[in-house]
Amino acid sequence: MISPTSKKLFSFRRRIKEWYLTRKTNYPWRKTKNKWHALVAEIMLQRTNADQVKPVYQKFVKNYRTPEDFLKKCSKNTNIFKNLGLIWRNELLFESAKAISKYGIPNNKEKLLQIPGIGNYIASAFLSLHLNKRAVLIDSNIVRLYARYFGFSYDGETRRKKWFYELADSITPKRNIKEFNYSILDFSRNICTYRPHCNECSLRRKCSYFEKSQKQE
Repeated sequence: MISPTSKKLFSFRRRIKEWYLTRKTNYPWRKTKNKWHALVAEIMLQRTNADQVKPVYQKFVKNYRTPEDFLKKCSKNTNIFKNLGLIWRNELLFESAKAISKYGIPNNKEKLLQIPGIGNYIASAFLSLHLNKRAVLIDSNIVRLYARYFGFSYDGETRRKKWFYELADSITPKRNIKEFNYSILDFSRNICTYRPHCNECSLRRKCSYFEKSQKQE
């Protein structure tokens, strides 16, 4: 397992928090108190651009205030995800709504994972971003951010490795989890992109990727 120094961890957390406080994006699902809408938002957002999700989410919120509303007005063939390229998830959302209508929305990961269509990422995102409970968030953008900053190679399977989960767990703070996870989501989407904007990066002073690129010039 890669073990970053406490100094480098502290610098990462502090600087990414400072960046987020001045650059955060206020999407509508980040403010909702409706847990049903929050969970649906995370289903929509998985592997999908947030700006594409916004109009679909807003329409959904207007039409389906509760899972019961959704079940009354929709069927397994209702094409909620048409504009997101996730048509196959319509049936899963219908099954999710049935389970939630019957049992409610759980507030722990084990029970969330029992809901049809809810996997590890969605469960972790819902817990940390909407219930402010500590959960380690991992997606391909976050893998890239951590790999560049802390200095290790990665591929498409890295996010599924035990050692990477342990690393991500060590980076994730014990408190202010909602703020931290939104920070890494926004930063990896806007700054540490596939072609990184190093000139705009507030982390570059201690970033292994930036240090290496400077030596190569």
